[in-house]
Amino acid sequence: MNTMRHAKRCLSALPLVLLMAAPAFATDGMYLAGYGAEAAGRAGTNLAVADRALGLQANPAGIAQLQGQHLSIDGQFLVPKLDYSDPSGNALAAKSNVFAMPSIAYVRGSKNSPWTLGLALISQGGMGATFESYQTPFGTKDGTYSEVRFLTLTPTVAYAVNEDLALGASLNAGYSDVTFRFYPNTSYFNSGTGYGFFGANLSGRAKAYNYSGRFGALWSVVPQVQVGAMYQTKTQGDYKNGTLGLNESALGLGQVNYDATVDGFTWPAQYGLGVQIRPVNRWLLAADARRYQWSGAIEKIEVKGTNPDKSTPVTAPVMPFVFNWKDVWAVSVGAEFRATNAITLRGGYNFGENPVPDATLNPLFPAITQQHATAGVGYTWAGNTVNLALERAFEASQTNPNTDPNVNPFGPGATVNHSQWTVSLGFSRAFSR
Repeated sequence: MNTMRHAKRCLSALPLVLLMAAPAFATDGMYLAGYGAEAAGRAGTNLAVADRALGLQANPAGIAQLQGQHLSIDGQFLVPKLDYSDPSGNALAAKSNVFAMPSIAYVRGSKNSPWTLGLALISQGGMGATFESYQTPFGTKDGTYSEVRFLTLTPTVAYAVNEDLALGASLNAGYSDVTFRFYPNTSYFNSGTGYGFFGANLSGRAKAYNYSGRFGALWSVVPQVQVGAMYQTKTQGDYKNGTLGLNESALGLGQVNYDATVDGFTWPAQYGLGVQIRPVNRWLLAADARRYQWSGAIEKIEVKGTNPDKSTPVTAPVMPFVFNWKDVWAVSVGAEFRATNAITLRGGYNFGENPVPDATLNPLFPAITQQHATAGVGYTWAGNTVNLALERAFEASQTNPNTDPNVNPFGPGATVNHSQWTVSLGFSRAFSR
């Protein structure tokens, strides 16, 4: 009877497992400030700027300005710094990692046709957090690990209505998966109270196929001014076909494996408006404003385990966790200066509101940075261009005061400090028609 009572009570002790099922590092919420080295150098301003082939990731209408064949290959490398402390005496730095996010895009257009076609393979995510030697409430020192991978195939079409107006649409067909470990070497059970804890390991990645649509328009108001607009639908992501292992050694069972799903994790709908101004021949100024509708995307996420591979008294785990993220704005301004015919210099600033409420903050999902400064340079020769950009997400600090252990398992006073460097490197080539 005590064991069965434990089986139910352990579920309320395990909501933290859920945290492993999501990316841990990002800039504007779960999005990068800019995708591709050209846009990244301008702090992500790209809704009204046609940035070669990879520009379709922001505003699909932009590729209508590209003639001939264009190929872009980019790699972005995230280097986050994350610190955590709590009133229990834990003061930890997340293990240093470099997260690589590659992308490739191809566009084909012609001045003899109003239609332009594009195709891209883009890394939307690939992040996580690793903590080691955490002093657990069960008298052990253990660790946590999380990782999400999210790759999107993006076929795109753009149509030039006339010389000044273009429309575009993209289908985002993505694949993503998640894995995590949460105190996997810890197993605790008190037969007197019926209370216990079983360390968890999502050893078999839970997988999802994600779909969304992106629509855009680009309008040349006058030769010196362009306006761009974009809307993207919400991306659904229910993760299935994973294997969740619970360390039930305290019950004499060793590891028990369950079929696992992760429900309720989505990427939000978003919309944005941008403007590009060329005041003089060698200067480009740009500004974007985007709205991310997180409140309809990340509210409550559940990790569920079913069909154990051993006979066990532990009730099939259902681990809910409350996020209740807020809708936010991200605003960016950027500039380019054509220093010579071959060299282009870039810079920008991005401010993205923090979507994470204090009461649901946790150290494994600290998307709290707000201020980002960027710089970049491009070099062009014979139809080829190499671009380099550097972004600094300045440190942000946030504390969770929530006393409800079912929402804040870390306890009131848990504090997160998060900053990040991002390096972007890209190569583009324009081919003859």
